[in-house]
Formats: sequence, C-alpha cells, structure tokens
Amino acid sequence: DTYVVASRKDAVDATGAVLWFAPASPLGSVFTPFSVHLSDVPESFRSGHQSVFDRKSAFWAACVVANVANLKWSYAITDIEKRQNDLEQASVEMVEKMDEVYASGKDMDVVE
Repeated sequence: DTYVVASRKDAVDATGAVLWFAPASPLGSVFTPFSVHLSDVPESFRSGHQSVFDRKSAFWAACVVANVANLKWSYAITDIEKRQNDLEQASVEMVEKMDEVYASGKDMDVVE
C-alpha cells in the first residue's frame, strides 16, 4: 500500500485533507482520493489479501497490472503511465468538484 495525505489549508472546512491511496505498488496502482471525513470506503478498497485472489479487490487489480507489465516492462509502462495519468487527473477534478458541492450546501452526505 502507498499513501499520500494532502493537507489543504484553503479547502472547505469539512472536506479538508485528502488521503490519496494506491492499493499496491505505485508502479501498477492508481492513486485514488478519499476525503478524511468520509464515513465509509468502497468495498473494493477494504478487501484484498495477498494470500486470497479476489477480482473485486483494488489491491488485486493493481497487482495483476504490475505482474503482467513485468513481462515486457519497457513496452507496458508507457500504456500504464498514460492510463494512470488520465485516471489521476480525473480524480483531481473530482476532488475539486467535491469541494464545490460541499461549499454550496455544507452537506457531507451529498459529497459522499
């Protein structure tokens, strides 16, 4: 697992810090944002153990990507990095939208 916590002093009070979580090695994972004020986390990010393969687990999705990429790393990393960048940029935009939605109604349930 890899974690980055972004403490944002200019963020709306309730959305505040964001935990960016990659369920496995950052080379094969996509960092996904979670507001530290969320009441729950999606099941796919709560499940996953290295001894039990589970197709519904974000951990195993990231591990499979990294393992397959290792077969021809020099070719695969280009595609992986492009997709990571696309998904992570979409996540940055989602966090900005989350701040806007919360600021307009101060309702964390709407954000969740």
